[in-house]
Order: sequence, then C-alpha cells, then structure tokens
Amino acid sequence: MPASSELKQEITAFYLQHFGVPEPFMRDLTIEASKEEIWGGTGAPLPGVYSARPMGLRIGRKFHAGFKPTSVFLAALGPHVSRSKVSVELEDLRKLLLGQRIPFSGPEEGYVALEYRGDILGCGRCHQGKLHALIPTGRRRELLEILRSHS
Repeated sequence: MPASSELKQEITAFYLQHFGVPEPFMRDLTIEASKEEIWGGTGAPLPGVYSARPMGLRIGRKFHAGFKPTSVFLAALGPHVSRSKVSVELEDLRKLLLGQRIPFSGPEEGYVALEYRGDILGCGRCHQGKLHALIPTGRRRELLEILRSHS
C-alpha cells in the first residue's frame, strides 16, 4: 500500500538528517508501507501483475521510537551516505561480523552506516560506548567468506 505523504516526509527527513542522503534522491522513491515495514523503489509495477510483496528494497522499519534503517538500503545508498558513518578496520570488522560488540568512543549514538574501505556494508548501532553490527546473519557469513578468501 502506498505510504501516506506524512510517512514519506518522515522517512525523507530521517535519511536526510541522520545519514545526509540528498532530499531529491529520497523524493524520487516510491514508498510503500506494510505494517511496520517500509519499502522503497524507483520502478512501477507491471500492469496486470500482482505481488503480495511491495516492489523495491525494504528501507526501514517503523517503531514507536522512530525508524530503523536496513542494511541493504544503506549499502544501496553507498556514496549518498554522508553522515553517521563509522569506518572500521579489518580486525574490528571481523569481530562485528562474528556478532561481537567492540568499544566505540565516537560522537555517534544510535544507528550508523558501517563502512570498510569506503564501502557501506550495512547498519550498525552505537550504544553506551559499544558498536555492534545489525547486518543480517546470511550477509555476515558472505562478508566473512569474502574476507577469508582475500587474506
């Protein structure tokens, strides 16, 4: 179901203020909401084709306290993310991908885009001096395998 204009404005403001994503980029997305899930895409549905799942990528989840960005959308945004990025070195990345929390002393609190060598890998969260990855388990395994094959 298409998102209300208010929800689209909230999402646009969230990604602009928190991650520095340019407003025109978000404005051009078609936003759909289903329960607490929020989806975004740039295409139009094919005439006569029905899908129970919205088109595009899951871009976030809406909770009473606000939005949680998804790893896949942050990775897709890539160079559009200009704020709330935490760059990690190889050993810390391995720890994060293994589900460990690492010490974090930066100014960020809350959701961040995890960056390694200039690439956004997904979502993380800084809380009480610790950083942890919120990247889905399957993607973590893929990334760990990539790291193993390149070392």
